[in-house]
Parts: sequence; C-alpha cells; structure tokens
Amino acid sequence: MSTNVPGIATPGVFALPLLIAGQRTATAVAVARFTLPFAVKLLGVSASARASGGTTPTLTVDVQDDGVSVLSTPLAVTAGAVAEGTVSAAAVADESEITVDLAIGGTNPTWDDITVLVTAVRV
Repeated sequence: MSTNVPGIATPGVFALPLLIAGQRTATAVAVARFTLPFAVKLLGVSASARASGGTTPTLTVDVQDDGVSVLSTPLAVTAGAVAEGTVSAAAVADESEITVDLAIGGTNPTWDDITVLVTAVRV
C-alpha cells in the first residue's frame, strides 16, 4: 500500500519499533508504555507477529494516546503478515503517554514475538 507521507530520511521523521517479546496467551492492557518527550504527528502504525497457535487464534492491537485510540479500528493481526492501520488521531501532545493494548481470543491461543511499529514526525 502506497501512502503520501514523508520518507524516513525527512528531518524529524522517526520509526519507533516496539517488540513485545515472548509468547502471549491472554489479553493485556498497556503491554508497552512510554511517554513522548515532544509533540508529534503520527504518520502510521503497523503490527505483526512471528507465529500463532491454538484453535482459531485472534489478535488485535490498539495504540492509545492518553487512553484514547489513535486508530480508526484496532489492527487485526495475522501471523507472519504485517497489518497496517489508519491513524484517526494524528496529533500527539508533548508528554503524552502512549500505550499498546493486545486483545487475544480463540481456544488456547498463543502469539509469539509481536512487533508494533509507530512512525511519526516531530512537530
């Protein structure tokens, strides 16, 4: 999917990879948490998982800014593929707390090595 956003070589643009290492078997709130030291405009959010197991495992990933989702809908992740989201709230204020929530479903589900990539530009 091609998007009309500044390239990573553009001054102020950065990619922040968040690795949630290991195996996850249950829904987790704020599994990753950080505070941005400056205001940014979100350009994109994507997520992937190395592998899944169980019967019909499901995984959705949501990125929140001070408790409010920045995505139009949480990302539905399929093992081995990259899911890209639509940013609905691009402006993130200085000192905002960003969290990543995981919703895991299915029968005996397992998800391994989940990666969330946040791309933003400093404003």
